[in-house]
Amino acid sequence: MIHNKKILVTGATSGIGLALCDFLIKQECSVIAVGRDQSKIENLVKKSDDKLKFLSFDLIDFLNYFKIFDEMLAGEKFDGFVHCAGIEETLPLTMYNPENVKRIFDINVFSGIELLRHFSKKKYSNDGASVVFLSSVMGDLGQPGKIGYCATKSAILGIVRSSALELAKRRFRVNAISPGVVNTPMTQKLFSQIEDDNIQRIKEMHPLGIGEVDDVVPVITFLLSDSSKWITGQNIKVDGGYSIQ
Repeated sequence: MIHNKKILVTGATSGIGLALCDFLIKQECSVIAVGRDQSKIENLVKKSDDKLKFLSFDLIDFLNYFKIFDEMLAGEKFDGFVHCAGIEETLPLTMYNPENVKRIFDINVFSGIELLRHFSKKKYSNDGASVVFLSSVMGDLGQPGKIGYCATKSAILGIVRSSALELAKRRFRVNAISPGVVNTPMTQKLFSQIEDDNIQRIKEMHPLGIGEVDDVVPVITFLLSDSSKWITGQNIKVDGGYSIQ
């Protein structure tokens, strides 16, 4: 279990990020949550007894990250960081251009690097801190129509391995979680755009069925806890068997 730690969570207003925030405050953790739509997390903020502080923020606003680390943190230090923020896109190769690719990399990759750069400073984090990036099984396996998305999720794995080595001097652990298809608003949006046959095919690719956010959150919290103090640079797949077929 995880108790009384101070955690930064991005992508906090939906899906895995929102469920993670809910779990952490129940474990008496203090959470600084970053997202765009405050209305989606307002109820959780109200019931958190000041354990959850929310910042409405666009992560492509790289020059203003001080709002997270100076204004919101206010002289305290983080014990953990979970980068849940990300966007999914299905687009044929013929429709890609550099601007499309940069847009998805800005959120899925570049924001994570910049956040980690700030987080790793001694004035913002305690020694022995834990960092968890959300990748995807698509980072390993690939899928037609998802070149941009798959490329970003592969890039995250490189970030994790390299930074785990670089930050080990402060006893940081840096790991990735790679979920399969999880029932989130992002998935529901995808399913609304494709035919029923394709939805069924996606479900059948997961021997244990598609996942729920509660299938992923416990693995993240394990990596944030002291129970994982000898695990770093790893990519843990939580995919209902998708990747073993």
